[in-house]
Amino acid sequence: MESVGLKIYENRLIVAALIEDVLAGKKTVNEALSLFPHENNDINIKCAFDALMHREADEDLRAKIPDYKETQDEFLMEIASILKENQKLPKNIISQYLKYHSDNLISDNIKNFKDILKQVKRMINF
Repeated sequence: MESVGLKIYENRLIVAALIEDVLAGKKTVNEALSLFPHENNDINIKCAFDALMHREADEDLRAKIPDYKETQDEFLMEIASILKENQKLPKNIISQYLKYHSDNLISDNIKNFKDILKQVKRMINF
């Protein structure tokens, strides 16, 4: 039987690789998000998911604001590096994401980016 700690680390490695693939242009954000592990027990993966989702959502800001794109991509690369080292994200990062994203968009019944958008719309309408 696989230990919980090992499974968390494997999931963190998967997420780090997905983020790196997006930043390298090998995958779209949509593709990466659909491949995220359905991990509900690791807040670090949830925050990485939310951060990557913001990359897609902030497309207008990335185009209009100087250095926004570079700063956001550096931040995502830092998240990937932390996860690859099997470390926890800093508490200030986690608290900021929980402040605005308390709902968990990673679940077994969400299969693709369209399902994620439906979930976000449902959260906004409540």
